[in-house]
Amino acid sequence: MKMVNSSTFSYRLVSHLDGTQCMRPVITIDGTHLKGRFGGTMFVATVQDENEHVYPIAFGYDDSKNNLSWEWFLVCLKGALGHIDDLVFIFDRHASIEVEISKVFPYATHTICC
Repeated sequence: MKMVNSSTFSYRLVSHLDGTQCMRPVITIDGTHLKGRFGGTMFVATVQDENEHVYPIAFGYDDSKNNLSWEWFLVCLKGALGHIDDLVFIFDRHASIEVEISKVFPYATHTICC
C-alpha cells in the first residue's frame, strides 16, 4: 500500500508468478470504476494458461483512472514479471493504457480487444 496523502492511498497485489513458464505471453488488462463509499478504480491483469484457464496475475486499486494511475500499475506489473520475450497486451480503447504500455513496456506489442 502506498499513502498518497492523509486521505488517499494506492494498493497493489501481484500474485506469486511461479507458473509463468506455462502462461501464454499475452496479458489482458482493464480497469473499472468502483462505486460505493470509497470509489476509486480497480486495475486487473490476467493471462491464459496452456489449458485456456484464465489466471489473474495482478490487481491494484487507486483513487483515479488516468495516465499516472496506469503507469503506477504497469510499473508494479513489470517489476513482478520482469522481461518476457514476445509479450503482447490486449486492452480496450482507453488512451491512458496505450500511452503507458508504450512507456513501461516499449518492447511489447499491444492491441485492442474491441
